[in-house]
Amino acid sequence: MLKINAVNKCKEVIQVSINRYKERVQELSDSLADNDASNDAEDDDGSGELMADFERYNNLKDEHEKLKRVFENISYGSGKTVVTEGALVTTDSNMFLISVSLGELITDEGEKFYAISSKAPIYEAMRDLIAGDSFTFNGLTRKILKIN
Repeated sequence: MLKINAVNKCKEVIQVSINRYKERVQELSDSLADNDASNDAEDDDGSGELMADFERYNNLKDEHEKLKRVFENISYGSGKTVVTEGALVTTDSNMFLISVSLGELITDEGEKFYAISSKAPIYEAMRDLIAGDSFTFNGLTRKILKIN
C-alpha cells in the first residue's frame, strides 16, 4: 500500500506542476494577445518580457509533460526483489522510489520518501542490491531493509 501511495503522490505532484504551468502559459498568451491588440510603439518593452516569460513557462510545461511520460513508462509492479527502476527501497535511514527526480515528498498518509531517478548517484550506489545488503554513499554506510 505504501508503494501505491508513493506512486500516486508522484503522479499528483507532476500533474499539479503541469496544470500550473499550463495555466500560466495561457495567462501569458492572453496578455500577449491583449498587448498586440493595443500595441503602440511605447509598449514594446512589456511585450518582450511577456514573450520571455511565455517561453520559459512553456518550456517548463513541456519538461514536466516529458517527465510524466517517463514516469508512466516505468513498471511499478509488486514483486521487485532488487533495487531497480520502479522499486520502493527502504533503507535504515530513508525510503526511495526509483522513478524520476522529484526530491522529498510526503504521501497523504504522512510517509516521507524521496523520488529519485535511475541517474541519481545514490541509485548507482545501491543498484542491483537486495534486502540485507549495505552500500556506502557520501561516506555513510546504509543498509537496505526492504524492497517493494
